[in-house]
Amino acid sequence: MSVAERKCDPELSASVLQSHMPGIDVLRGIAILMVILFHGLYYSAPSFRWNNGIANALFSLTSGGWAGVNLFFALSGFLITGNLIDSKRKNNYYSRFYIRRALRILPIYLVILMILGVLRLATPAYLVVCAFFLANMPGLFLHGFYVSYSPLWSLAVEEQFYLVWPSLYRLLKMKGLLYLCLAMIVVCPLLRAAAIGNLIHTGEIFSKTWMIADNLAMGAVVAIVPRLTMMKLKSFLGFGLAAVSFSSASLILLALTHHLIKTDLIGGSIGYTMIELLGTGWVVVMLYAYRRRPLQRGIGIFVFFGDISYGLYLIHMLCFEVYDRFAGQGYRSHAGELWVRFLICNGIAILLAYVSKRFFENPILKMKNRIPAAM
Repeated sequence: MSVAERKCDPELSASVLQSHMPGIDVLRGIAILMVILFHGLYYSAPSFRWNNGIANALFSLTSGGWAGVNLFFALSGFLITGNLIDSKRKNNYYSRFYIRRALRILPIYLVILMILGVLRLATPAYLVVCAFFLANMPGLFLHGFYVSYSPLWSLAVEEQFYLVWPSLYRLLKMKGLLYLCLAMIVVCPLLRAAAIGNLIHTGEIFSKTWMIADNLAMGAVVAIVPRLTMMKLKSFLGFGLAAVSFSSASLILLALTHHLIKTDLIGGSIGYTMIELLGTGWVVVMLYAYRRRPLQRGIGIFVFFGDISYGLYLIHMLCFEVYDRFAGQGYRSHAGELWVRFLICNGIAILLAYVSKRFFENPILKMKNRIPAAM
């Protein structure tokens, strides 16, 4: 990366684009809490109805928890792109990138695959597909019945992104990568609209990388633009606030007109893009806001969940599935059983994720210190 290519405003770089950004951990924590609320409540018993109207409304809110995955995608696009740009001039650039990603992702991922196989919670052929990070498109390789494990599809999307993004950056450089991101932001909603309208056939739409890559691209744009221009700190915040405001207003309008459904032509194309934009806007806002010390008080719980988010994401559904083997599925019709299941399974998952992070993942991650440059 040439000196001329990097023009990042010193104030923005010093206060926001740091090697460690606490606001990112907060957003990770929010994202994983959204996901476990969704999987533990609405996803588990979508037809459940409470006796209280307020309880029903709160329960319905958890139906949108799947958007936590979109927030993870925006974070990944931002972090990985920024890492690539800032590390480009260092020795063994690409080998370092992939070794560091492997140390972060593979250990607990492979352990989960082995546990799924031993407990027979997933089909062996499916696990082979997952070993190659193709869990978001198993139907292309497996014909007939197979049992899947739902959290793995989004990890496949991210791994496919990690695989090609460094090469694209090396080929296109920063400005070219920005143009590619903007093209993705335009093309992906059109592809989703075409698939929803049955003009093209790709199977499950919202798990295919080429259908939802605009989410990663939005995060990448947030990493590229400040480094490519002399964008000021206030302009950076203004962009984030504008993204949050515009996407929120758009989503409210779509909800009022009954188009905020992924299977709807407008909802699945434009609406989904607005959900992605909302998450991306919050990335910017939190990066700005969390640099201020007063805001750091009282939200340490989100930092904790952000720190264990990867392990918790992999583990929590496993706990639900093991629990259901012994307790049955009475939770689908009984509120008490639904809450007991939610609290027990997530309590165990949080404990396991914490133990894994501290005593398994972190010791392996320390090996990265033998490779220069921050991960």
